Formats: sequence, C-alpha cells, structure tokens
Amino acid sequence: MLQSNLTVLADKLGQYLEPSRVYTDYLRRIAWGTDASFYQKRPQIVVHPKTEAEASNVLSQCYQTNTPVTFRAAGTALCGQAISDSVLMVAGLHWNQFKVLDGGKKVQMQPGVIGAKINAALAPLGWKFGPDPATIASAMAGGIVSNNASGMNCGTHHNSYKLIDSARIVFADGSILDTASEQGREAFKKEHPEMVQAIESIRDDIMSDDALVQRIKRKYSIKNVTGFGMNSFVEHHDPIDIILHLMVGSEGALGFLSEITLNSVEKKSHSASAMVYFDSLRGACESIVELRREAFNETNAAELLDNFALKAVAESKYDTPDFLNDVHKDVTAVLFETFGDNQEQVDANIAKMSAIMKKHGLYRDVEFTQDAAEITNMWAIRKAIFPLAGSMRPVGTSCIIEDIAFPIEVLPQATIDLQNLSFKHGYDDAVIYGHALEGNYHVIFAQDFSTQAEVDRFDGFMQAVVDLVVGYDGSLKAEHGTGFGMAAFVEKEWGTEVYDLMKRVKNALDPSGILNPGVIINDDPFCHAKGFKPMPAVHDIVDKCIECGFCEPHCVAHGLTLSPRQRTAVARVMKTLETTGKEPEVLAELKKNYPYYAIDTCAADGLCKLGCPMGIDTGKYVKVLRAEGASSMDKKISDFTADRFGTMESVARFALGATDISRKIIGESGMGAITKVVRSIAPGMPVPLWTEGMPTRGKALPKTKTQGDIKAVYFPACLNRMMGTSAKHDDQRSLPETIVSLFEKANIEMVSGEKPKGLCCGQPWESYGHDEAADRKSDELSAWLLQASNNGEYPILVATTACLERMRRACDSRLKMYGPEEFAFEFLVDRLSINKIVDKIAVHPTCTTRKLGMAEKLADLARLCATEVVVPEKVGCCGMAGNRGMNYPELNEHGLRHLKEETKDKGCTHGYSVSATCDVGLTTHSGIPYKNILTLLDKASSRKQL
Repeated sequence: MLQSNLTVLADKLGQYLEPSRVYTDYLRRIAWGTDASFYQKRPQIVVHPKTEAEASNVLSQCYQTNTPVTFRAAGTALCGQAISDSVLMVAGLHWNQFKVLDGGKKVQMQPGVIGAKINAALAPLGWKFGPDPATIASAMAGGIVSNNASGMNCGTHHNSYKLIDSARIVFADGSILDTASEQGREAFKKEHPEMVQAIESIRDDIMSDDALVQRIKRKYSIKNVTGFGMNSFVEHHDPIDIILHLMVGSEGALGFLSEITLNSVEKKSHSASAMVYFDSLRGACESIVELRREAFNETNAAELLDNFALKAVAESKYDTPDFLNDVHKDVTAVLFETFGDNQEQVDANIAKMSAIMKKHGLYRDVEFTQDAAEITNMWAIRKAIFPLAGSMRPVGTSCIIEDIAFPIEVLPQATIDLQNLSFKHGYDDAVIYGHALEGNYHVIFAQDFSTQAEVDRFDGFMQAVVDLVVGYDGSLKAEHGTGFGMAAFVEKEWGTEVYDLMKRVKNALDPSGILNPGVIINDDPFCHAKGFKPMPAVHDIVDKCIECGFCEPHCVAHGLTLSPRQRTAVARVMKTLETTGKEPEVLAELKKNYPYYAIDTCAADGLCKLGCPMGIDTGKYVKVLRAEGASSMDKKISDFTADRFGTMESVARFALGATDISRKIIGESGMGAITKVVRSIAPGMPVPLWTEGMPTRGKALPKTKTQGDIKAVYFPACLNRMMGTSAKHDDQRSLPETIVSLFEKANIEMVSGEKPKGLCCGQPWESYGHDEAADRKSDELSAWLLQASNNGEYPILVATTACLERMRRACDSRLKMYGPEEFAFEFLVDRLSINKIVDKIAVHPTCTTRKLGMAEKLADLARLCATEVVVPEKVGCCGMAGNRGMNYPELNEHGLRHLKEETKDKGCTHGYSVSATCDVGLTTHSGIPYKNILTLLDKASSRKQL
C-alpha cells in the first residue's frame, strides 16, 4: 500500500472511529503485528472498532479502496491467520458482551468474549461452552469459531461447527446478514442474488457427485479444518445455513462475525481424571485405539504426552510426581477423563477403561482421582504443554507447532512414523502431544531461521509431514486453522477438484479478495517458509516468552498501551533493527515511544505471571528497564528519599493537610482543574491528577494502648500514616484508628514498639527498579518488626497487602505477618460479635491479594459483614500501582472502565479493598467511597458478650 493511500484511508477511517482507535505509528503497528504464531507482519493501519456499525464502515472503506483487511480477537492463533501487512481490525476488548439464553442452553456472544468467562457463567446452570481449546482462558469467541478450534473434550461432535445456532455476519462490502432473523435472511437473498446463487451452484455440483459427497463426509469424520468447511454443502441445503456454517473455520477470509450464538453442552455432574503412564508410545496409542473402539462412550478425553512433553512438564512450576525426573525415554503419559450422571456410572467407566489400559504395558498403576485440586493441576499441565515446551527452546529460536490428525485405526504406526520423521530431520527433541482420542496431534519443535540452510531444513520437514499425513489420508490441520503454515498444501490434501470448489467459495463471498488474503487460498508454494518472527535475546527474564498471549487477560495496560507480550515483541524488533542496522528511522521512533507505552504505563504488578505457564513476570523486566533508564540524579533522589523518609513522610502529611484546606475553599472540581492545567503546562513534572477520590491528611496511630489476653503487632504502613480517607466517605476515621477499635473490641493488646515513622517495606523504590534502596528500607523495617514482635513471637498485622507481599519476600523469615483478611479470620472474627450491615457493598481484590491467593478470603470476610457482596467480574488490576495511576491517570481509568457499571450502577453504596492508593482510583471511578476491609469489619462488629 503506498504511503499516500495509507494516509487517505487512515483519515477516512478516522471519520467513522475516534482517531485514538486508528493506529498508524510504527510501535503499535509492530506490537499488534505479532500473535502466538512464529510469523510476523507489520500492518499499515490498526483499527479498533467498538460496534458492528463501525466494523461495517471499516470494511466498506477497505472494499471501496480495494484494501486487504484481516480480523483479530485475542491473537492466540498459532498459524499466522491473525496478522496482516495491510489493515488489521481488532475485535477484542471492546467486544466482550454476552448473554446466556434459555437457562444456559444457548449463549449469544460478541467475538471478544474469552471462552473461560462463558464457562464461568454457564457452570452454575449445568451447562458448558462446547469448544474446549487449551487456550480457553485467553482465547476469544471470534477466534475460537473462526478457527473451529475444538480441544480436549469436544472432538467433532461439540465443536463450533456442530453447535453454531446463528450469527450476525459483516461481509467485505460492509453488508450485514442476521441468520437468526427470517426476515433478514429473505431480504439478504433478494439483495445479494449473485452470492446466493453462487453458493447454490456449488451445493448442487457437490450433491450431484455421490463419490465427492462420500469423500467429504469421510474427511470430516475426523477433525479437519484444512481449507473451507465443505461439509457445509453436504449437511445443509438452505444457502443461508450453508453460509453460516462456512464462516466456522474460515479464519476471517469470508466475513466478520460480529455476533455469534452457540448451543451449549450439558455439563455432567460427576467426573474423574487420571494421568496414566505407559511403557511405550506405541502401547499408549494402542490403548487409545481400543478405548475408542470398545469404550468410546466412557472415555471422554485421552490427551497424550510423549516423553519429551514429560521432560518439559518435569521442569515446570506445576506440581508433578518426582519419578518424572528419572523415567526412561519411551515412557508416555495419557491424561484420561470420564464423565457420568452419578458416582456409580463414573465408577463403572473407570473399571472398564482401566481394564483396557492394563493390556497395553503400564509403567505405573492406573490411579483415577476425583479430587478437584489434583484434577485442576493435571489439566493445567496439559493446557500448558505448548508454552512449556516452547520455553525449553534455545534462545533465539522460534517455537513451531503443527496440528494434524490421523484416522484412529492407523494411530499407533502413524505416531511412530511421525516421531521417526522428526528424528530424521534433526528434530531430536520434538514434542508430540494432543487429543489422541480423535487421532489429533500437535508437534512442537525449536527452529532457527537465521540461515537459509535452517529454513531449508524446516521446509523439508514440513514437506515430509505433509506427505506422511496425506499418505494416511489424514488432516493437515485438525483444529488450529489452516493459516499461512498450511495454505500451500490445501490442494495436496483435498485434490484439485475440491480445491477449485474452495476457490469458488472464496470468490462467491469475497469477490474482491480483500478478506485475509492468502490465509487459506494461496498460490505461493513457499508461503509457509517466509515472514518469520525475529526472536533475539533481549533479557533472560523474558527470553523464554513465545508470545502466546496467555498473559494479556491479566494485564491492566492491554488495550491502552502495550501488553506484556507486546512489550517483549517490540523489544525483540528493536534488538533486531539494532543488530542489522536496517530501518534506522523505524528504530528511532520505537526508541522514542517505547518508554511511555512499555515502561511508564506498566503497572509492574506481576499479574501476567499468573497467566504464564512459565511464570514469566514481565513486571520484573520493566523494573529492570526503569533502573537502566534512571539517571544519576534519579539514583541520588532515590537514596535521598530512602535515607530521609521520615522527613518526607512529614512533608507528605503536611501537603495533604494543605490540600484539605484548598479543597474546602475551591472544591474537588477546582483542585482537579488546577492539576490539569499544571500537567498540561509542564507534562514532565510529577504532578498527580487530582480526583474526588484523593485522600485527606492521615492521622498518626492513636496513643491509646489496648489491653487484651493476646498480643499482636500492628505495623501502620507509610501510606496509612500519610493518607486519610476519601472526603466522600461517611466514616472519616483513619485506618489506624479503626484498627485500634478492632483490637479493643477483640481484647487484643496492640504492641507498637518504637514509633514507626520513616519505616517502609521498600515497595515504592522497588517499583522504580531501585533495588538497593528498597532492600535498605526492608532491612530497617525487619529490624523494627523483630524488636516489636519479640523476635517473631507475636503475630503482625500488615493492613496493606502490597506491603505484605514485599515484606514476605524481603523481611526476616521468623516474622509471622498477616494480611488484613488473614489476620481477621485468624485473630478477630471469633472474638467479635458480627451483625451484617444491610448495605450492598463491593469488594476489590488487589493484585497482590490475587498473587498471594487471598482474593476469596477477602470476599468471604466481606460476606460475613454485609448482606450482599459484589466482586466485579470485569475488573482486575485497578492500574493505580502505587502512585503510577496518579501520574498516568489514563492507566487507572482504563483499568476501572467497567467498575461503575458493576458497582454503583448495581446498587452498591460502599466499596472495600486492602490498599490506600487503590482506594483513591476505586472511589474516583466507581462513584462510591472505598476503604480498607477492616473498616467494614469494625462497622459490622461489636465486643462479644461473655
């Protein structure tokens, strides 16, 4: 696309979308040009429509200018079908609405809904989302349906193709079809007669050839997403129904799914799982073949993990048996699952399945379990195999994954042939794993693309795999979508006759050929061996990242600036440009913009680690970058504030006291206006934006000494010493005052040691990468706590969870430190008389609450104290991140964009959390006042009468 045309089109798109949702800068084009595949393209324009009307306008403009456009949801696709070198239209975060219909029997969803969220809504109703890809915690509905992704349990019977009920489809010219509306269907037939007639013609040609019909039926008797879904013509007659089903697995090459309605699958009430270890790969496969033949109804899943997969598992963060570190090279595991309507049925299934397994050479006895924690861990391991195996690759290489299926009757020999083929081509540690009950395997191997010889080796292996699979009359793509990885081989699998029919399908629904060109119909026989993603080493913290995107649902900056995956991807491109010396103007722009998009607006909360199977904490990487970017003056200031923090604390309290006077005189809006002006005049000054959630001046710990039959230390965090509560709150007591009240009522003697002024856990310094200053503060605090707690004898209440997380890492291990929710259940609840308040209240689990595994305990404490408790589903990290959300208020606003609709708009009157700074943002963006959870406990409790 010429630059002049790019500018014109970008301007036109900006007329239909807010300019802030049309990206033409290098940094965000590169960031969005990466997905979970090993390919990378640089889109010319990235657009983020919010509505179907906007999406229609985008397509209409692209159609009129003959500009190719590709759709993207979560970007977890593995074959390059979600990247573009033209226009990339993202339908992710803005497209996250869904409705549960008919008591759970159906779900109507936008393409940006994460699959796991649908399951969470359906589970209480006894239903589940049919497709079950391993990426379901991050993959979105649009991608799941457009790739016909299936997964562990759904096979060919519960995939998107089988379960789709209706959809709203936006075609290349911007026209819209609602297949659920009879009136809309008939109107579409009249308005688009050429398209309808072309589909009818293809249908009639297929149905007139019985041999072709039988071949199509047989090809889809196993999992198959190679090319377009030609079974649509065999299984449906009405052209609208055919078009609807063609959309499934079409990878956005035929139209955009703006709304999808799928039938749900009934969730069985009982289940059991077992990780079964076999002596050999062949024995495991033979067992699966017999189970498929003799116990198909009892065996709901059989996930094979070959020996190399087990090696990756053994080195992971997951709970694995010790013997995995010492198994011989042929040991193969299969994760089995069985469902039932009652316990008797499950027991019978286990007995039948186990008897078959024992005939095929077990390495260890079969042990099924129904323990929820064990089952969750086993399936988490299975879902993490791809990134776990990818993490074992040498730095600088790419992680390649292919996805094939064999007819089940040839599975044992075909599996051995596949393994031998990988050895023959030098991939000695290639991982074979996957949905063996469906004959569906994924093959993972590390690949260096730095030399032509390596590219040729990759091409040779791919050609050999194609010959092997086609020779067994299998599927070259079983569930990941065709993509650029296999587009060159669609004709080889299907033959020229069917491939020509697929070309007719493309021409019928996208006659201008602008929708994701080349992703399924591609005349380039080497399209699979081009456009590889650069993977240079940038830092050992993130070098294992394979850019799978599992981190993104946990990242508060995702959709605003960059996600963890995108930070790493852009860093790799910058490293590549530095090394090669190419595109110096691009590198200069990336270096200019990277600090704001990747470093300044990263909350560095570490929640990305929760979604990453390798446990990569991109926040740590960002802190390293902050430290590297710090000037000598920054370091001097860091040391100065650490050494004189007591003085700084007094200054902060004085400043807040002064603002208390100012806010009374000119009001909240006046304070906000002033700070906005200052920030616009001097954007480099660290002046926080004033909001109505800003706190009053903090109050010192009351001198009143509590009496009791047990002793406990209360450490008032520096924020609680400096900051009071929001002026909006009806309870103006400080947190220290509240905790004194609780201790008195619970008959606990408060031990405070020497005055804690100037003490801090070190978190503020750590967040900026100043680790030496942070550790110095932690050491000071640790010494104080040891003195106060009599060398760890007394429990210590740390009412701010962010401080607690840091203190548990950095302070003396003898100290017994508790967060507010932990301390309440351990020492307060049983000593208090609690009467629930009648208010409907909201609870916000902070990032550290989630990381420490205390989110549910926080909610449970709230439920003890209030009649109705709301934990917002659409809110993760609030984006405050200490003071970062004050200095970059857009981060806080983005993180809490859904908060008001889930709290105040639903009738909540107050909110509670465990962080003073988080409370500021939560109060601002919810419209209700937030305070520490212990305030709620104090409000709902009284002294227990003996």
